Amino acid sequence: MDGSLATTARELDEVVERVREAGSFAFDLEFVPEGRYIPELALVQVAWGDPDDPELAAIDPLEVDVTPFADLVADEGIETIVHAAQADLAILAGRYEAQGGAVRDTQIAAAFAGHGDQIGYAALVQNTLGVRLRKGSQYTEWLRRPLSRKQLAYALDDVRYLGRVWAELRDRLDGGERLAWALEECDRLAATAWRRPTPGESYRRVKGWSRLNARERGALRELAAWREREALRGNRPPSRVLNDRSMLELARTGPSSEDGLRAVRGVDEGVVRRHGRKLLAAIEEGAANPPEREPSRAPLSPAGEVWAAALHGLVRALALEAGIAPRFLGPRSEIEAVVRWWLEGDRESPPPLPLLEGWRGALAGDAILAWLGGEAALVADPGSEAGVRLEPRTQR
Repeated sequence: MDGSLATTARELDEVVERVREAGSFAFDLEFVPEGRYIPELALVQVAWGDPDDPELAAIDPLEVDVTPFADLVADEGIETIVHAAQADLAILAGRYEAQGGAVRDTQIAAAFAGHGDQIGYAALVQNTLGVRLRKGSQYTEWLRRPLSRKQLAYALDDVRYLGRVWAELRDRLDGGERLAWALEECDRLAATAWRRPTPGESYRRVKGWSRLNARERGALRELAAWREREALRGNRPPSRVLNDRSMLELARTGPSSEDGLRAVRGVDEGVVRRHGRKLLAAIEEGAANPPEREPSRAPLSPAGEVWAAALHGLVRALALEAGIAPRFLGPRSEIEAVVRWWLEGDRESPPPLPLLEGWRGALAGDAILAWLGGEAALVADPGSEAGVRLEPRTQR
């Protein structure tokens, strides 16, 4: 089975059985995103067993239903080792409704082990194991059959070293709390990749939706929901079903006839012929049942802007001191949300923001609250890498 290509249900079942016996495995996917809403799965690579000499197999999703493999990824009792797996996990969620169970992402672990933010797989293998990977088949046509021995060898290299890399990173992180932080972030990755906006929520991804009035927002909501369902049904990018600007114009003008649809740029005769009645029904239904307007957020006051700038510097300093990319710790939007909450005065109910929870809360959230509460001061520290530090305020 080592290095072979599984093309039958029996061969796939054999791989799955061996992985279950091992209790841990690495995987990678080759896929083709061009012209598709959910990328087309072209190859599955799996490694298990001894990290120094793993068993390897590739699975051909064009020949066999890989649902049993997806079930492995979703099994919380089986350690699943991956690298930069957001796209891979999203494909498994979108096509097989499989949420990662016990995910161990080596790119995330590397960020906590001092390898920087978003390090590539080849660079990480070289940095941790001293192995230089081949790059000859990076942009191959993975959907074309038969696959060559060179293509399979290249693909299997993507999992051949994953177990060893994870073992190295785990050992490096196991001496403190950073391993727990990394695992928490891996869980967050798996949960995020699983979530997908419902068709009724997809209108919020249309640029300009918030500037519409209630009737127009209702029409856009129904139009976007129709487009989302149509895109998923045909696995086409939503923009190829109907582009955003055309949908916004349909929502604004609210046509009630097919001639009115044709008057909107981007709504061609083919769209009207195939979908005209559904579009008109969506516009009518949405305009009659608009969504509730969300309360608008007032901009931060001048003092709030100053506070946000100071806290942005504090978060950056804490990240640098911890050897973590500042972007990885907390974005500016979350910092501003914390400041807005504090200024609104509801101090007993912190907003549900990652910056205030879990490992981020331990590393930065507590310090932010101490500074906002006047318990600590941000002082210059030219001798440190971050340039500033937080210290308890002296009572006067």
